[in-house]
Amino acid sequence: MNWRGGGAARMCATVVVAGIGIGALAPQSALAQGGDSRASATIGMDFSHAYLFRGIKQETGGLIAQPYADASFSLLQRDEGLTGVTFTIGTWNSLHTGETGADGPALNVKPWYESDFFTGFGFGFDNWSAGLTYTSYLSPNDSFSTVHELALTLAMDDSDLLRFPMSPHVGLAIEMDGQADGGASEGVYVELGVEPAMEILDGRVTLALPATLGLSLTNYYEDGAGADDRFGFFDLGLVASMPLSVPEGYGAWELTGGVHALLLGGYLETLNDGNEVQVVGSIGFSVGY
Repeated sequence: MNWRGGGAARMCATVVVAGIGIGALAPQSALAQGGDSRASATIGMDFSHAYLFRGIKQETGGLIAQPYADASFSLLQRDEGLTGVTFTIGTWNSLHTGETGADGPALNVKPWYESDFFTGFGFGFDNWSAGLTYTSYLSPNDSFSTVHELALTLAMDDSDLLRFPMSPHVGLAIEMDGQADGGASEGVYVELGVEPAMEILDGRVTLALPATLGLSLTNYYEDGAGADDRFGFFDLGLVASMPLSVPEGYGAWELTGGVHALLLGGYLETLNDGNEVQVVGSIGFSVGY
C-alpha cells in the first residue's frame, strides 16, 4: 500500500519503498509530453525483490512486479498567480510471487496482492506545487482490508534558486477508513523529504539522491498494544534514470533503476522480522504520451 501517482520516478523515487507522491499531481505534468496539449498519460512497470509501504513490510521475498497507469488533464494554464490546475486519475498494482502472492494461502487471483485507485487535483503557483489526492488501497487476493485515504502535498522547485536544487516536499496523509498498520484507529502520516539531482554523462543520465523521513502524527504506527511510534522510517536512495531512444510517435520512454536503504523505527523493525535496516533495489520503465 502506498500513495502512488503516475510514473516510477514520482516524489519518492521508488514505488516499492513508499511515500505520498507529489509528482503525479504537479500541474505541469499534463504538458510534459505534448507542447500545447492539455492531456497526457503515463504507463509503466517496476520490478523489485521487496515492497515496504511507508516502512511497513508488505513483501520481502520472490519477484514483485508493479504496473501502473494514469492520465492527467490540464484545467487551467496561465503565467501569473495560480499558474496551473491539473486533474489526475490512475491505478497502481502490485503482483507477488512470494508468500503474499502466488506462494501464499490466497484462494483467488493469488499473485494480485494490491490494486489502488487514485484521483486528485494539482495546483501550481510560482515555483510551488500542491496536491489533494484521494486513494483507495484494495487487495484483490484479500491479504489486507481496504484503506481509504486523503493526502495533502506541497513541493518546491528550487532549481532557479540553487546550483544543486534540493526539491523539498512535505506531505500529510489522513486515513479516513481502515488502517495501513492494521491498528485499532485511523492514523495520520507525515512525510518530509528532499531529492537533489544532477545530470551526468553529458546529460544522458539523471542521478537523484532522495531522502525521506516518515513520521506518525497520530496513530499511524500503532503496535497493537495502544502505543504509537512517532518515528517510522528514514529512507536514503540512489536512483538513476535515462530516456530511451524509440521512434517518434511511440511516446517518451524512460528507464529507471535504483537502490534504497531504510532505517526502521522500533515497531516497523518488529514487523520486518527484526531487521532494523532494509535495502531495496528496483528497476522499471515508463512511457509518457
